[in-house]
Amino acid sequence: MTRLGLRVRAWWAALTAVLMIAAGGAIVLPAAPVQAAPVSISCEPGIAYSASSDGQLRKVTAAGSTDVADNATKKERYWTLLGWRYRDVDVTSFNGLGIGKNGSPIYAYERTDSAQTVEIYQFDSSLGSWKSTEATQSKSGVQFIGGAVDLSTGVFYFGGFNGGGTTFSLYSYDSSDNSISLKGTIDTSADSGGAANGDIAFDTNGNLFIVRGSGTTTTVFSVTSANLAKANGGAIASAKSAGFTTNSNVNGVSFDAAGKAYLGTGDTITTYDMPNWSNKQSFASGSWSSTDLASCSSPATITLQKDVQGGRAKADDQFALSLKQGGTELGSATTTGSATGIQEEIVGPLPAKRGAAITFSETAARGATLDDYGITYTCTTDGKPMNGVSGEGRSGSVTIPNTGDAVVCTITNAPLTANVSIHKDVVDENGANKKPGKDWTVGAKATATTDSVTSAPTAATQKTDANGNAKWGLKFSKSTGRATVAISETQQDGFEFKSGSCDITRIDGSKTTTKLTSDKSTDLTGIKPGDNVDCTYLNKVSDTALTLVKKVDNKAAAGTAKDTDWTLKAAGDAASGNKTIEGKTGSSEVTKAKVKAGKYSLFEAGTPKGYEASDWVCKPSSGSGTVTSDKSSVNLRPGDDVTCTITNTAKTGAVTWGKTDESGAALKGSVWTLTGPDGAELTIEDCAAASASECTGADKDPTAGKFSVTGLKWGDYTLTEKKAPAGYILDDTPHTFTVSGSALDKSLGSYTNEQKPQVALPLTGGTGSQIYLIGGAALLAAAGAIALLKGLRRRNRKH
Repeated sequence: MTRLGLRVRAWWAALTAVLMIAAGGAIVLPAAPVQAAPVSISCEPGIAYSASSDGQLRKVTAAGSTDVADNATKKERYWTLLGWRYRDVDVTSFNGLGIGKNGSPIYAYERTDSAQTVEIYQFDSSLGSWKSTEATQSKSGVQFIGGAVDLSTGVFYFGGFNGGGTTFSLYSYDSSDNSISLKGTIDTSADSGGAANGDIAFDTNGNLFIVRGSGTTTTVFSVTSANLAKANGGAIASAKSAGFTTNSNVNGVSFDAAGKAYLGTGDTITTYDMPNWSNKQSFASGSWSSTDLASCSSPATITLQKDVQGGRAKADDQFALSLKQGGTELGSATTTGSATGIQEEIVGPLPAKRGAAITFSETAARGATLDDYGITYTCTTDGKPMNGVSGEGRSGSVTIPNTGDAVVCTITNAPLTANVSIHKDVVDENGANKKPGKDWTVGAKATATTDSVTSAPTAATQKTDANGNAKWGLKFSKSTGRATVAISETQQDGFEFKSGSCDITRIDGSKTTTKLTSDKSTDLTGIKPGDNVDCTYLNKVSDTALTLVKKVDNKAAAGTAKDTDWTLKAAGDAASGNKTIEGKTGSSEVTKAKVKAGKYSLFEAGTPKGYEASDWVCKPSSGSGTVTSDKSSVNLRPGDDVTCTITNTAKTGAVTWGKTDESGAALKGSVWTLTGPDGAELTIEDCAAASASECTGADKDPTAGKFSVTGLKWGDYTLTEKKAPAGYILDDTPHTFTVSGSALDKSLGSYTNEQKPQVALPLTGGTGSQIYLIGGAALLAAAGAIALLKGLRRRNRKH
């Protein structure tokens, strides 16, 4: 800065001083700026932080206290000859201290208007100083007495009681937009003793503790993180602890991870072991005018809750819960309403010292009888079951462990009933398109193994409803009752079992699963009151399968073709997606081929000759059990497994021939021998009858001299005449022919027999006949001689 500048500044300062003196004001020289040091906040047990009315943040231990940083200040407006001016002055009613997880963020507020208006301050640990956010909140009739930072979210909450201490109004500060909103009100009227003071604190899970000090009685109102998250400006549900006698004039509260509570009363801090506020000890004292306490150390907590499973035995039944430490009541709650599941009324969460032994129990309320219920209990730490802290009965105990934050004990009640439900689903043949199975017959047969049990409905089987469900209720005579339940389903045509399982959920929340391996009956043993048995069956539409089979019957004709000489084919219609299968019998292409439902036309193709095909015959292997088919087609339903068979039978051969004389006229009466391929001989006699039906022998042609022999197996034959017609010479020439598939009907033509020569008949009557014979012979001889002589003469003339 130049020398001239220094002179001007000095002159201006002097003039200002003169004017201020003239105005009657005092000269206030600005303090030299001090470079603040960063502040580290400890979250260890045994440490509490205090805020005094003049804005001093102080760390307090059993060994003493130390100031953390400079006091908070606020802007004060004052008048000068130059107009209004502002200056920093100490705050006078600082309160509402809250410290976040790991020591950040840190908030507090300055109160004015009889503590009905607050202005939010935030502490900058890096600079070691407070700074106003300038966010303010006023509420007539509410005295703001406490603040705390939610250790799970870092959000600053604050609030206060009304004049009678019967309602606590809770606000939250949103640092993102520097806004304040009302979260809601908590009913603190129970056991109210009039005007109240106190503080609020959070645990690491975001549960809020509103500590009300009224006289020498301290009460904790607990708001779960779940209920706080649902708060929208209206009433916020809470649970009340018992009232405990502590020091009076409580204005600050904090808890540490060891389970100790710190109560501040202005110039003293006293510690107690939680949750029964025992082992009172003086922690610190001093003339620091403490208005509030805070800590970033989180205690373990204990919560008792009620789970009602399966409804109430009587509609008005309720249950009273109690937490105790030794003989000291810690808190109680009684359920209301008729809802099942975890009840809204709970005890806690309450801060608890590590190693504290806590007992919990329930009693009947509003006319309930606990003998009507199966009762179990279990305890968890941070959601995980605690070893050895579960069982059956109305009470139990738990010791707060050295690790873990939230201990939750649950007493579960269920009427002396067990619920059995079966859900049925079905999918298509591809395992897709799951949907509920309606009108399936399912079973749940209950048999008592201890005491007695009845079932409603009484029928062991029933049909599933439109949602695929069927349910039974089992009523046990005593809480010690046990039963075996046989689960089953009845398979429907066209479907097959795919999978199934039964989950048995006990009233203590434990679960076992039994895998179902078929639709057959499966026994679930040890079912007891309070159990929920939930079974599921998944059935799949059976694959629609078609098998084409070729059979060949060669027996009668000794045919030579094989079944694989034909190709089989089934051509589907539009409903089947025009699916076509084709292949040889026995091949995978036509054996249990996976097809779609629809109508299939059946064909065969092949080259073997001499065979006659039957109609197609279709029969079910499984499925609907009914097959609609005709000679050459079949209709398949979803899930059908059908085999269609066609039989080709080799046809026998036939041979014909005829017997005639030299003029071609038919001759009757011949007998023949037919030697077959196996060497067997068949004698064939000519049948002459009025009709073929009268031909009882091998020859089936009733016309004399014509032969027809049928039923011939395939092979080589020899036909030989065994006896000629009367008067004709036997023709024993063998005639061969072959019968085959391509030559079944043989026509051998006609065979001619020659007539036998005439035989001379001997004469009778003695000498007279002999003379005629001799004379005739002489005449013949003379005629021959004359003819010879004439011939010689002609020859001589020529020569």
